Amino acid sequence: MKVYSAIFFWFGGVLTASLLERTLAELIPGVKGNAVIPFRQKIRSLAGDIPLGKIASQQYCQQAITVCQSNLGAPELASRISAAASLNESVAGLIARVPASYERWLVVDYPADWYQELAARWKLGSLFQENRTVFTAQLKLLRLIPDIFYHLPQEAGRAMDDCLVIDPESARSVEAIKHGLATIIYVYPERLKHELALQGIWQTEANVLHPAASERVSL
Repeated sequence: MKVYSAIFFWFGGVLTASLLERTLAELIPGVKGNAVIPFRQKIRSLAGDIPLGKIASQQYCQQAITVCQSNLGAPELASRISAAASLNESVAGLIARVPASYERWLVVDYPADWYQELAARWKLGSLFQENRTVFTAQLKLLRLIPDIFYHLPQEAGRAMDDCLVIDPESARSVEAIKHGLATIIYVYPERLKHELALQGIWQTEANVLHPAASERVSL
């Protein structure tokens, strides 16, 4: 079984809701079903500029408000997104119990100012050392995919095959694997626990069958 040195957890979508979902929840809370699709597509594109550092948080808010034809002001939207954001306590608990032999890294795809406020509120310093927090916007990437797959190992000073990424986006995860970066798609906490157990990272009293080795793994 492959032993990894560094585990990267995406912030948006794993530790908390994605920026896309939080924005839609605040701007069009009453819009449901197919009516959400055009707004989601436009905000997804806009939110994709944040990890690349193309726009700042206030610019993002103003453009999102325009897209959704909302009456909110940019400062109010920023305040609402931050106030409504919540930590995924179950995932945080899993991360806290990852053995110290693994370096825990956080990949921040939110605006840095919003992240700093949330990190202080949730005391994320107990989970991730400050020098193991990667702000994607500060990497000056021309494109997120596939550039981020090569920059994360570089940030950790590790070979790509020494790194494992926990990513909430299935399409990005598939591309990461194609480029040689081991990735687990995050769906929900219990499944993540199983996935980490299959990698020999998580230890509990239950056990599951490793699909490749046909061996029992502590879970």
